[in-house]
Amino acid sequence: MRIPRISRRKRDEVGATAVIVAMFFAFIALPLGAAAVDIARLYVELERVQAGADAAATAGVTYMPDDFNAARARAIEVAEDNGFPNSGTSAVQVSVGDKPTQLRVTVSSTVRNSFAKAFGVPTSTMSRSALADFNGPAPMGSPCNSFANEPAGSAQQGPQTSQTKVPTYANCSSPQFWGAITGPETWKDQGSEFDARKCGGTEDGCNGSTNKEFDPRGFVYLVRVAPSGVGQSVNLQVYDPAYVETAADCSAGPVAMTDQHYYANSNIASGDNNKYPLATSDANVRYDNDNVASNMFCTGDSDNAGRRFGSEVPTITSFTLRSPVDNLDPYSAPALNPSQCTKQWPGYSNTVAGQYNHNDGQGNHYDWTGGMRERNLRNSGDNNDYKPELARVFHQWVNLCTFTPTQAGDYYLQVRSNVALPASYTLDATGAVAGNAAVYNQAGDNTAVLGNGTNQFAIRAVTGAAAGAISVSPWEKMRIFANADSASTQFNLVRVVPAAANKTLVITYYDVGEATGTTAGSVQVLPPGDAKLGTTAMTTIAGCQATGPTTGALSNCKVNNVTSATNNGKLQVVRVPIPNTYTCQVTSAGGCWFRVGVNFPGATVTDATTWTARIVGEPVRLIE
Repeated sequence: MRIPRISRRKRDEVGATAVIVAMFFAFIALPLGAAAVDIARLYVELERVQAGADAAATAGVTYMPDDFNAARARAIEVAEDNGFPNSGTSAVQVSVGDKPTQLRVTVSSTVRNSFAKAFGVPTSTMSRSALADFNGPAPMGSPCNSFANEPAGSAQQGPQTSQTKVPTYANCSSPQFWGAITGPETWKDQGSEFDARKCGGTEDGCNGSTNKEFDPRGFVYLVRVAPSGVGQSVNLQVYDPAYVETAADCSAGPVAMTDQHYYANSNIASGDNNKYPLATSDANVRYDNDNVASNMFCTGDSDNAGRRFGSEVPTITSFTLRSPVDNLDPYSAPALNPSQCTKQWPGYSNTVAGQYNHNDGQGNHYDWTGGMRERNLRNSGDNNDYKPELARVFHQWVNLCTFTPTQAGDYYLQVRSNVALPASYTLDATGAVAGNAAVYNQAGDNTAVLGNGTNQFAIRAVTGAAAGAISVSPWEKMRIFANADSASTQFNLVRVVPAAANKTLVITYYDVGEATGTTAGSVQVLPPGDAKLGTTAMTTIAGCQATGPTTGALSNCKVNNVTSATNNGKLQVVRVPIPNTYTCQVTSAGGCWFRVGVNFPGATVTDATTWTARIVGEPVRLIE
């Protein structure tokens, strides 16, 4: 039987189609499918590489601009944590960005292809970069290793000479203010924006008698260690660390005791210096409030009479030093050597003024049993009344602790006034209670602590390290007290690095203006002396806007007509635009510091204020 010709044609066509389909799958579909599998895998890997670069850049940039080596090490560590070690099939490259505050991280990963290797492509390498910028946390108040005034130490406790080391571009001389913290039972209008629990009247930021801004954690000071400071011994000292009431204008105390008398207003003869064990060469100025020269030693601790809740309760001042942490949260940082670097100083009141064991010639006999007797600094006469624990701290530099930094970064000194002393304690050689874990473990408030006096002090880091290796400065908020007559001064406010260009610096100050006299004062924000706009020196600040007692545009960023009547208990806000061409000498710890000029002409100043400064926006941001 013959096969019809048409059937043979159909069979040939079917066979040809099969061959074509086979060839399609063999040479087109299968390779395309294989390529699609490899491409999908590479796409997933690209996402992983980008995520690794982003994480590495944002983690490492927090060390910029001060420590590129630490930034690089941290970036490589985080990249490895995300699956990309700097070895084998992956690599991590780290470099400084266009600005010294920027960090660029490039992560590369090499993977084996599943199908493409059959076509001569055994591996594929993918690279992705991330650029991060960093503008915080901003230190305030000082680019040097001392914060606030630096009186001479006594011959007994020293050191007598200045320990301040000034890095290039910095100015740390004569700031004319003290650091300060008040007891929580003080009225907020005593300059206590964050450290007072309650309000006494019409202060800003209050809900009835409750201070909505109260922060039970107190204040934090950055002890910033540059790479050159690692391994260098640091002796952290506090001047006048205990609350010892003298009145804000230093008119009360300390005690000068003769054989028969205790005086609230002392008049110490230089010939009597040797009768004061811890001020044998200068008690007549260190302790004598009648001597004008003694103003350099007096911090002006005040009992806030009439501006407090309850009778005088001496404020307990607590200090603890914390280690650096990557998350930049000082309250989560572990305490550093707490048995030595955590201390509490009890306060000393001045509730009794007068004479002890004295006949006035008219048959009247005085026999005080408290108050002034608890504050005797002299061991001549009635030796049983000498208070060595007070003499160790009053108008003296006192050792908080000595430590050797093992890494660069910010160590955090927390200062609080709402932590109780232990039920039973012994004062150490510095007049303090050491090691109370509540100082660093107490997260909230202890309402049983009723201190209501204001304690003024200064802080310094005594070290052999070079200038700029160690600095001490407040973090985020700064409580200060000025008690200089006719104060016309400039002080460091905040460090603003180039990462802040094209952003806004927001400055607030609370309760400024406590001064005598009829002439109003002024507050002016000044640019860093090393700042430039492109290549031109930045000499003034334009575009500042004010909100508060003064509202509107500010000429040369200056607030005028500052008085107690208009600013008592009030918050003033100044918004400072940072031009997009702003640059400064960021490689020096003394560069990039905005300053404030405060002027109260012809006035006696006893002004406690709280300052804050922040750059609007996230401190860490990915640029690309």
